[in-house]
Formats: sequence, C-alpha cells, structure tokens
Amino acid sequence: MKKILSLLVLTEAMAFCQISQSTYTITTSSVVEIINPFDKLIEWDNRLNSLKAEFSQEVIFKVADMKQSVEGNVVYKKPDSIKITHTKPQSQIIIINSKKEITIVKPKDSQIIKTSWEKWKNNLEPKLKGLFDFGNYQKLGRDSKIETQIIDKENSIVKITSNDSSYTLTLKLNREFFPTECELDLKDTIIKTYIKNAKINEELSKDEFKYKNKNGFEVLKI
Repeated sequence: MKKILSLLVLTEAMAFCQISQSTYTITTSSVVEIINPFDKLIEWDNRLNSLKAEFSQEVIFKVADMKQSVEGNVVYKKPDSIKITHTKPQSQIIIINSKKEITIVKPKDSQIIKTSWEKWKNNLEPKLKGLFDFGNYQKLGRDSKIETQIIDKENSIVKITSNDSSYTLTLKLNREFFPTECELDLKDTIIKTYIKNAKINEELSKDEFKYKNKNGFEVLKI
C-alpha cells in the first residue's frame, strides 16, 4: 500500500522519463511560482516520515466480471515498515517489517503466517514485481512514462505507465499534493484505493509493527 502511495518519483528520474507535464502559475507580489504536481509529489514524499490513514479499496476482476471491496487502515514508517489492517470483508492484519519479514494474521482461521520478504516477492507475477521499483527512482524513470495533469487548483493527477504497458498507476493529489486516490490498472485487474483521515508524521509506538500472539494462534512458517 505505501509503495503505491509514496515511493513513486524522484528528481533524478527526470533525466530518463518520457514526461508530459501540466503546470500552473501562482503570483504573489513580485514572485512568480510555477507549480508542477510531479515535483510537488516528490517534495511531499521527501517530507513523509510516518502515515496513519483509513482506506477503502475496490478490486475489479475484468475476466471474471467480479468485484471485491476491502476496508481498513494503514500505518507506515519510513523507510520500509507497514501495517495494513483489514476490517471488511473480514479481519486480517498484514505486517511488513523493513523488507525482511511478512506476518499475516488471520483471526477467522486462528492462524499467523510468516514468510520472508524475498520469498514472497519472488512468488509474485512478473508484472507485479515491477511495482516494487517505485523505491528505485532512476529505474522507474527509465522503465516508465510519467504524465501530470492539472484539474484545478485543488486537484491534480500523476500518471505512471510502464514502458511495456503492463500496468498504469494513476494518483489523484489534493491541494497539498497528498495522494487521496490511487488506481492501479493491471489490464485484467483494476485496484482502486481511496484514502481518508490521514495523519502525517505523528509519533508511532515502537511496537506498532509487532504482533503479540495473545490468542495462541497457530503459527505457520513458509
């Protein structure tokens, strides 16, 4: 979730990207500022240290003509710790701890699944593996086309399309250039994510990304 929303672009990518960008101008007294959503997204990302937010998500499976809805909350701490808690359709907790270990808690099944980050990533489809290049800005720039669009002074769009067209990621930014909506198009599947009640750079508990097995769930290591 966090990599989709924050590890997206860096100034160095500008040298490598195919870029189609919109800007608008703000004039204050004698100072003229050209606003570019791409640059502002980078600035926002650089300032981000932690994030807590609620989210809702729609997963649309085109081939099967099915839709699944998910609701929950997400907690992130720079650089690579994230906890995603699903409240609907059923309770589930996913913890990624510094790209080392993944813990998936399934209360309905009374199970905790643990695996390594590398093992989990290696089992992904190739087109999904490319999404993790969002932390590697030069590679993202070489392998993607980045476009921006100004909707109005309250909203703008950043669109990232892989050069092989395997996916398109579209981010809708608010006036602070925070991504409030995200659409990931994988051709056969579309994932739409909506963020609300975001709390940025608040102090997090040191145990935020740990799960204590108080209920004695079965632990499976794979």
